[in-house]
Amino acid sequence: MLAEAVEAAYGIRVGALTFLPLGADSASASYRVDDIDGASYFVKVRACSGFSPASLLVPLHLQQQGVPHLLAPLPTRAEVPWVALDRFTVALFPFVKGRIGAHAGLSERHWKELGATVGQIHATQLPPELVAILPHERFIPSRRPVVTRLQEVIAQQVASDPLSVELAEFWNARRDQVRALIRRADELASRLRARSGSLVLCHADLHTWNILLGSDEHLWLVDWDETILARRERDLMFVVVGIGRDLVSPRQTACFLQGYGEVDIDPEALTYYRYAWAVQDLAAYGEQVLLLPGLGEATRRDALEGLKSLFEPGNIVEIAFGSDRSG
Repeated sequence: MLAEAVEAAYGIRVGALTFLPLGADSASASYRVDDIDGASYFVKVRACSGFSPASLLVPLHLQQQGVPHLLAPLPTRAEVPWVALDRFTVALFPFVKGRIGAHAGLSERHWKELGATVGQIHATQLPPELVAILPHERFIPSRRPVVTRLQEVIAQQVASDPLSVELAEFWNARRDQVRALIRRADELASRLRARSGSLVLCHADLHTWNILLGSDEHLWLVDWDETILARRERDLMFVVVGIGRDLVSPRQTACFLQGYGEVDIDPEALTYYRYAWAVQDLAAYGEQVLLLPGLGEATRRDALEGLKSLFEPGNIVEIAFGSDRSG
């Protein structure tokens, strides 16, 4: 069905369709399409319930404005950026043969290029029609209600299967840390809501898993599913210390900021986004283990290990708490 939809929408004669095991988003899937003439394309399929038109329209607009290093969707025969297929949306992109930045590592040149690109993104003035469909920062950590629900389920002590029991035991052993994490995220959110600050266009998922390095070493920034109008620290969080150990070094941060340009980073906003990221990941992993019973055991085990990793030395929980200690 997908091959037929791609052929009809894009006029491509599909020779091969290959599933690509990329990302951790259960609401989307990725494929490689090879047409019979030898050209290759990347296809992203996403459930309509979680689809944001801005995730395609923003990179398309930025590319048209001359911002480099972006992969924008290719137009359909009807000159639109995506096509509907049953309960899903389908978008086609150029296929980049290369490596994921997190695996390959970025050179100093790449970090400078990334900084310059993000600087251009943050400086972009969007047309009103795009501003209208973009989420605006409200300073409420993503999935915040899910964390409350997880706390309630764990407190009821009704878990029966081994993975749920293991998560509950791990959570209870770190109850004070979890409560402090959530409380501080809420406090910082309230403080930032109460004071003014300009919002800029943010990619909002700016880690090196969303960087591709082509076979020619060209850098590409991909995956705009989380794009939002927010404080610039929403993106800078990923390159100033980062969200986990060994993801970005002080030298790499310096190279990024050299490309980005002079900036006055708000330490309170930066701290908030670190706490919010920790809360978001805590909720996302915990939800998969406790609140989504239809998921397979392997997926739930991976989620449990992901949740545990948040508390490992040098990872996001320690980074968030350390933001307060460093002032």
